[in-house]
Amino acid sequence: MLFSLYDYVDGNGKNAFRSWTVDLQKKQRAKLNEKLDKLAQYGDELYPLLLAGTTEAGIQKLKIKGNVQLRPLLCKGPVDQEHEYTLLMGAKEVGGEWSPINAPTKAFAIRAVVRVNPQTRRKPHERVA
Repeated sequence: MLFSLYDYVDGNGKNAFRSWTVDLQKKQRAKLNEKLDKLAQYGDELYPLLLAGTTEAGIQKLKIKGNVQLRPLLCKGPVDQEHEYTLLMGAKEVGGEWSPINAPTKAFAIRAVVRVNPQTRRKPHERVA
């Protein structure tokens, strides 16, 4: 089964997830794209090796190993809970700590905004090579 991926769009119409991705090193972007391809193909079957929960209900992290542990935060839906994911924000885990600080809590707030108006606060995922 294929899953659709969407990126969060902020109040100014900026694709926040794409902006985070552009700032990554080329090798990190390649790993991110590989994991996102797997997410689109396998979805929840990635638990627990590549996809895991966080301290916030409904917020998941995609685990990407490397010198820096990339942890994009996402949620299922919010429109179609069975066939889509929304990439809420880019984050990292450094020494067991989130960067940015309280990233899962921030992602939870972003999810609430997306749920209210998914037509304008998200768009199909933009892949960054």
